[in-house]
Amino acid sequence: MIPSQYFKRAMPFVILCALFSLLWYELFYSHPHDQPSALLNELVPAFELTDLLHPPQTFTEKNLTGHVSLLNIWATWCYACLVEHNMLMKISTDYHIPIYSIAYKDDPSATLKWLNEKGNPYIMLGNDVQGSVGIDLGIYGTPETFIINSQGKIVYRHIGALDENTWNNVLHPIIKRIST
Repeated sequence: MIPSQYFKRAMPFVILCALFSLLWYELFYSHPHDQPSALLNELVPAFELTDLLHPPQTFTEKNLTGHVSLLNIWATWCYACLVEHNMLMKISTDYHIPIYSIAYKDDPSATLKWLNEKGNPYIMLGNDVQGSVGIDLGIYGTPETFIINSQGKIVYRHIGALDENTWNNVLHPIIKRIST
């Protein structure tokens, strides 16, 4: 057999091994919740939304200054948002971290009904029906949670549902560090 025939027979195996290596890396070494934000260490973009919890007040980026807080982007139609809701309630009651919220592309009456049934961990709830504030924040989907420092800058961005492990090992240590 001439060398080019060896090459032709070996090439599919080499390609398959390369694909398996890439899959292995993505499964075990990638961190999909740690997507960088272009806004990291930047001020929260200016916005003005109706506060569904306190109409006719408005919720703006200025409400996020003067203290460390969480900004949670969520929707009633989002299953992962339902999964993380108990953790947000726990953060609100046990850790007393102010949690602000933006309802992303959701029906205001469905949002209020959902919170009445499941509990409300939020201080303010902006109504982003068009999704423009979410776009300005660069969100991929819901839920996403941002840690905002006392100057109103985005310190950390978490994509996906918050759970006990993420809170204990990632978010809460960051909040403790920037609160001192």
